[in-house]
Amino acid sequence: MADKLKLVRLKAPEGADEANYGEERFRVDNDGTVLVPQAAVADLVAVGGFSLIPEAPPEGPTPEGMIKVSNGSGGGCSFGGVAYAPDADGNITVPAHAVAVLTAHGFSPVAA
Repeated sequence: MADKLKLVRLKAPEGADEANYGEERFRVDNDGTVLVPQAAVADLVAVGGFSLIPEAPPEGPTPEGMIKVSNGSGGGCSFGGVAYAPDADGNITVPAHAVAVLTAHGFSPVAA
């Protein structure tokens, strides 16, 4: 069974009652979400119809090791199987090591 510390919550497609990854099955909860191993996220999102659940942006100052980025659209992004939602200003707080990858997708750091 997957290590509980490395699970990611996804929104299941309408009518799905489980997510399958390899030989493992993960039951969809009553709220329409399912916890799956982080390694399964890319496949389940790309071909399984599952979707990332935006996380609430952190409150207050940017936490250490995190950087605010924006692509001007006001939308969120995902990195490493984790969804990041925009704040009220349309900025997204992401891990600093994600910035190099996200800049290739049109994101840029936001001045503090």
